[in-house]
Amino acid sequence: ARCPKRGALLPPFYPGLACVPSMDPSPSPGAARWVILLLTCGGLFGQFYAFDNPSALNEQMQQDFSWDSQFQYHFNLLYSVYSFPNVLLPLAMGLAVDWCGYRSLICALGFCVVLGHAMVSLGAAASSWPLMIAGRIVFGLGGESMQVAQSCLLLRWFKGKEVAFALGVNLSFARGGSVINDILSPWIASRYGAGDAFWFGTLLCFGSCASNILSVALDLIHGEAIGLPEAPTNAESGLLGALSLRRQFWYLCGLCVFLYSAILPFNNIASAFFVETAFADLPLLEAQQRAGNVMSILFLAAALGTPVFGLVIDNVGMRSQCLVGCSAVLTVTYVSMASAPPAFSMFCLGMVFMVFAGALWPAIALVVAEKQLGTAYGVATAAQNGGLAFTPLVVGYLQANSAPGDFTEILTLFTLCGVVGGGFAVLIWHTNQETNGVLDLPSDQAAEMAALMLAEDDEAAAMLSAGKIKKDIAAYL
Repeated sequence: ARCPKRGALLPPFYPGLACVPSMDPSPSPGAARWVILLLTCGGLFGQFYAFDNPSALNEQMQQDFSWDSQFQYHFNLLYSVYSFPNVLLPLAMGLAVDWCGYRSLICALGFCVVLGHAMVSLGAAASSWPLMIAGRIVFGLGGESMQVAQSCLLLRWFKGKEVAFALGVNLSFARGGSVINDILSPWIASRYGAGDAFWFGTLLCFGSCASNILSVALDLIHGEAIGLPEAPTNAESGLLGALSLRRQFWYLCGLCVFLYSAILPFNNIASAFFVETAFADLPLLEAQQRAGNVMSILFLAAALGTPVFGLVIDNVGMRSQCLVGCSAVLTVTYVSMASAPPAFSMFCLGMVFMVFAGALWPAIALVVAEKQLGTAYGVATAAQNGGLAFTPLVVGYLQANSAPGDFTEILTLFTLCGVVGGGFAVLIWHTNQETNGVLDLPSDQAAEMAALMLAEDDEAAAMLSAGKIKKDIAAYL
């Protein structure tokens, strides 16, 4: 059967996809890919535990920094300084992945994570904001870029197979670190102090660094042993190459910015929010512990549900519809949060986070050529961190200028993020209809269709450069 051209309208499960030749004739990776997946999971567990240390210890830190009248500003600054370097750094690291590969970067970035959180722990023990802030900067140099490099490693072993499941499991274990942090850190702090709670996070970061090194070693050794092709590099990749990424990719980036900005900055202040609102009538220590337990629901729901949802996405598709749905749920959750039970609100946010993470990150690989994957994930992570750097500053300003227990303006801000994110989700859905619905296909069919479409893009670009077709015709192709 002859394959249709791009302009043809295909039904959601087009049978002619069988005629598309496989773009990944690599040998079977066997059981090694599952070991690599588990090692990369371990590589993120400690990092995510440490990243959320301050949010779980918000109330305990207020007691240690009782002398600081600007505590909320400095506390939110811990998250902003983590994100500010990562507005540009993941883009640079993504380009570096495309230029020279991911293995050496994973090792170097893992060292930054350990060193940075060790500095944060020293600062917490000494009640020193400058040392804590400096440590968060170093920690941030490795944290976000690590996920860019790991995504490229996992795509080498899982592309066209269980890619959404693999990325879901990876995120599940990572968010498991956040869940354990929300429960364990307040417990450690109540018995040994906030400083020791931070040092326990440093110990876990060291274990994650070792796990990352092992994953890279196995990737190199076993990949060569079975003849698995190396991920393609692109020495010509650069900022101009990033600007040439498809329109659909930029809509995914916009959605990424607003949905992450609506969830993670809220989690940063969730402890204070619940202690001062839903649990205001309880003794302080009990209120802090209950707030930590409720906060853990968000990432617990994401951790348990994301792998299962990833399997559904791999076999059913429907990514664009899922992104529209989770944007709507996010908006409704913040509209009702002031009156809804805390556990229910955090569960809804966890479901949104699960669906969003399971559908968006694998979707990027379907709209970007493999040689530009590092750049694409770097751009998306950089855009995400732009939102995560700016939003906590706005939240800190609103919190500092509101009466104790008054979070009306903050909830309005997060509701607006959900509305704007919903707009991007609708644009993604609409654009997907123009590209034969590739985002709504099961993973194996979607990978083949995406490869065919991207090959046509390259062919059209080459013909345009050679002057064989006009610009308007190339745009149609």
